[in-house]
Amino acid sequence: MAKKAANKAKQVEGATPVESTADAPQSDNAIPKLPREPVLRVNPANLTELKNAVDDHLKVVLSSPQHAFVRSYMHDDVRLALGWTAVGVAAVTGYYSYVVDDFHRTKGWVAVGVAVYFALNTALALYVALVEKNTIYQGKRRTLASRITTERVSLSSVAYSSPTHHTTSSWVPFPLSLLLRAPPPPPATGSTSTASSPSAPLNTDPSHYPLYRLTLSYSHSANANKSLLASSTVVLEKPFGEMFDENGTIAVQVVEDWVMGSQGLGKVVKGGQGAGAIDGVGN
Repeated sequence: MAKKAANKAKQVEGATPVESTADAPQSDNAIPKLPREPVLRVNPANLTELKNAVDDHLKVVLSSPQHAFVRSYMHDDVRLALGWTAVGVAAVTGYYSYVVDDFHRTKGWVAVGVAVYFALNTALALYVALVEKNTIYQGKRRTLASRITTERVSLSSVAYSSPTHHTTSSWVPFPLSLLLRAPPPPPATGSTSTASSPSAPLNTDPSHYPLYRLTLSYSHSANANKSLLASSTVVLEKPFGEMFDENGTIAVQVVEDWVMGSQGLGKVVKGGQGAGAIDGVGN
């Protein structure tokens, strides 16, 4: 037993010390671990999910340091104000009728509360249908050259499952939903758009559906928005099949190159002249 213990002690003394992996120097060829961005994946059979995925990615890209647009939350603020005010009116009306617990004494004020509640919800629906419409993003950024100028950009989108069926991100109850109209139906095959047309034609090729349609409006002004330097609107259309794979994973680089490139934001920034002009359709 004593000999075995002595042999083990000699082996330990003669062993080469092993450096810990934490203290060991890393080789120059070691691959650095970079943070991985979450993969955005949706149901490829759900048109609303496809549209919302593209909308959300464009919002992130425009507000990124690369483009430096400051997003406006005016539509969200109006929605929240009207919605929460309606909820507050309903809560106060319900609490009042519960505390008093007398129908004849409370029916007058309850009727007023119900009327105000429906008026606020109607105002909210009208605002979404007539003012916000299909807008998904509004933002601005300031530039400094010879003077301080402001660039404003607005995006609105519609998703088509066919030339006559579409979906939007805005929910409006019927019959007020009839006020929220998509762009006019596509003209006959072979026709072209004109600068005076309020919207560019849709692609009527069935192989291009489901289709994503984006309207990008741009303006460049100075003197606190008193002097309009440039204004332009471009309509872009692209099949969802070119932006998503069969698993529903979005091709972020394809979307960014399409919208931010020479057919989209790059086009209106460089050559947007004439307020309200339609430059055309990009695929």
